[in-house]
Amino acid sequence: MIIFESIIDGIRDIKDHFGRTLLQLVGIILGAGSIVATFSLSVAGKAASMEYYRVSGGIQKIWIGDKPTGKVTLSAKALASKGLVYRDVVALRNAKNIDLVSPVSQDEMTIRYRSIEKPRGVMGVLPAYSPMSDFHAGTGRFITDNDVSSAARVVVLGSERATEFFGSDDPIGKTLTMNGTGYQVVGVMEEKYFSFDKKHNAMRWMNRNIYIPLTTLVTRKGQSLEQGKISFMNARMRDIKKDGEAVDEIKAILQREHGVADFEVFSRVANLRRNEQQNKMYDMLFMVCGIISLIVGGIVVMNIQLASFNERVREVGTRKAVGASPAQIFFQFLAESILVSLFGGLLGLIAGKGFTTGIGMLLRTPPVITFMTCVYALVFAAGTGLLFGMYPAIRASRLNAIEALRTE
Repeated sequence: MIIFESIIDGIRDIKDHFGRTLLQLVGIILGAGSIVATFSLSVAGKAASMEYYRVSGGIQKIWIGDKPTGKVTLSAKALASKGLVYRDVVALRNAKNIDLVSPVSQDEMTIRYRSIEKPRGVMGVLPAYSPMSDFHAGTGRFITDNDVSSAARVVVLGSERATEFFGSDDPIGKTLTMNGTGYQVVGVMEEKYFSFDKKHNAMRWMNRNIYIPLTTLVTRKGQSLEQGKISFMNARMRDIKKDGEAVDEIKAILQREHGVADFEVFSRVANLRRNEQQNKMYDMLFMVCGIISLIVGGIVVMNIQLASFNERVREVGTRKAVGASPAQIFFQFLAESILVSLFGGLLGLIAGKGFTTGIGMLLRTPPVITFMTCVYALVFAAGTGLLFGMYPAIRASRLNAIEALRTE
């Protein structure tokens, strides 16, 4: 009952001295707005990264590529290593922490259809490429196991490549000449799209790819399948919680096969963790700025509350003389500072929305304001009012009624 009455008295005093209240609000609004902007941009960045990973195969992907050793003295086995080859793919399929391996061998060929002739990159792949990249045929089909085993002369086009060579015609079943050899078009991939800024397609490179069976590419370059050169490969871990074990197992297998660490392994899970660690530093920096603004606002609230107390000494004395307890006086002043801070926090949510929209337009990142972001901002704002309203409230509650009534 005392707290409820104190809240009513606090609201009444805020209405009676609204100009003074506006001065108290400025710092609280800016502080709460800064916190909203900090959390919103951080959440937006994480959400965008997770969505990019999702549309490109998920965070369980591990990238494996060649790397110069930089060593002068190597063993005979290490000297014989030619980097990643198809034999490594076979070895990695037996890894207990890996459930899918997708190698890619790249080459450049002269592509011709009727009067159109252009040099374009070609990727030799296995059927595993489609589920690994979450990239599927829009029309026709993708590379099959039968295509791989027979080294078939078939080709699957990215959507942009299909338009480039065939225009509006249906390319399925037509023959595309690649380095003088005819390949039958058996599929066109779906259009892949993802944008961080809603303007540029970060997945456009996938729409420009041309795919043929890996065995076809390797054998037509005069290489045996086992020693066929692999440009890079992706592996998919079974359990993202065992990310470190999966990476270590891949490194151990490749080290055994090559005799030297002429490869590099990057895990999306580990990369996500590194980015989160880096982002925490920036989050803390902006959070500190927001808290400093709240502290400044809290100091303003405390000073104005003290000024209000000095103006209302006789009022406080009169209330005490007619029976108001120290607790009632204490909660009246404290409720006033908390209410002002909460009101400032609510206005800070609006200001924070404006901050995030403006910054989002500059960074071309759509802001994401979550329910918890709003809760954090209001809790910090109310906490500021509670912390800095304590001293004026304690002074008012301890005031001697007789001395207060003597005050001019």
